[in-house]
Amino acid sequence: MENRGRGLLIGLLPLAMVVGCGNGAPPPPPPPPNAAGGPVAPGQPVAPGQPVAQGIVAPQQAAGPSNFGTVSLASGFMPDPHTETGTSGGSINAQTLNPTCRGWVASTPDHLLVATTLFNNLRVMVSGGAADTTLVVQRPDGSYLCNDDATGEGRNPLVAGGFPPGVYKIWVGSYQQGQNAPYTIGFSELGSVHTASLGGGGGGGAGGGAGLGRGGPSFAPNDTASNFGTTTLSTGFMPDPSVANGTSGGSLSAADWNPACRGWVAQTPDHLFVARTDMPSFRVLVHSRQDTTLVMQGPDGTLYCDDDSEGRDPIIATPITAGTYRIWVGSYQQGQNSSYKIGFTEMSSTRARRLR
Repeated sequence: MENRGRGLLIGLLPLAMVVGCGNGAPPPPPPPPNAAGGPVAPGQPVAPGQPVAQGIVAPQQAAGPSNFGTVSLASGFMPDPHTETGTSGGSINAQTLNPTCRGWVASTPDHLLVATTLFNNLRVMVSGGAADTTLVVQRPDGSYLCNDDATGEGRNPLVAGGFPPGVYKIWVGSYQQGQNAPYTIGFSELGSVHTASLGGGGGGGAGGGAGLGRGGPSFAPNDTASNFGTTTLSTGFMPDPSVANGTSGGSLSAADWNPACRGWVAQTPDHLFVARTDMPSFRVLVHSRQDTTLVMQGPDGTLYCDDDSEGRDPIIATPITAGTYRIWVGSYQQGQNSSYKIGFTEMSSTRARRLR
């Protein structure tokens, strides 16, 4: 099946510096260029890279099928970033679109982006966790943007720049043929948002597992209070996942710490996680019979929040640095408490519902 999850990464580079891939099957070829080489008059087709006269929108491609849905955004959208999830890869070599494109993609776009207004600077980025993903975006005029391993983003791709109104087709590829990996794709107008902010491995839901800026209760580095104990690990730990137990809920609304957070949590963190080393691929998963949420506070005070990444189970996926992390497992419903299992893993294949 070509219904692979694809992730989209926004390039840190200006749009003009991102590789513009040429035309090729399976996507339809662009229309021929304007003979005069100048701005396009109303109703005329637009060739790749050709300027559009001010106030004139290039003809849009009709929105069609996609593997993981359509996103409609206007400038100033909230919350920012907007995240979606999917599975990367496919049977088509992206180099058939242009030799500069990379990875293996599906014949059907993974996502459709409908830009309802002009974006002066929109960033599209993909976080594939430990997987090596690529990104292909087809503009409304039929031209392409391709990226692999954006500068400063590890093996994650990203494209950025001006996005006129129209329908954009997006593919998230796998660098290796035959590989499929869960990913999170993010759309943002903020230069401070990077692929590491999105999480990875398909971690989405409310907040998308993203770093939301500093927030939550303050604490001293030597604060060791927790409801259900401390887990201390180094990269490469075994067994993976490391699993602990607890009971969700509390009297505080996590939304008071950040509007993107969900659920009701306790004042004292439920768990402390001590990372002895940096972990480039790290995921926190919670499984319960009830609807739970997840809040993690990093050593610098940054909050990471998620709800319903896997069914009603929350997942946070993000690279972490050595330090102490405070973790709350919330109940979505006020006054509810439920037993849960929490897992810490470096493997993108681990699922919350399989925690034992």
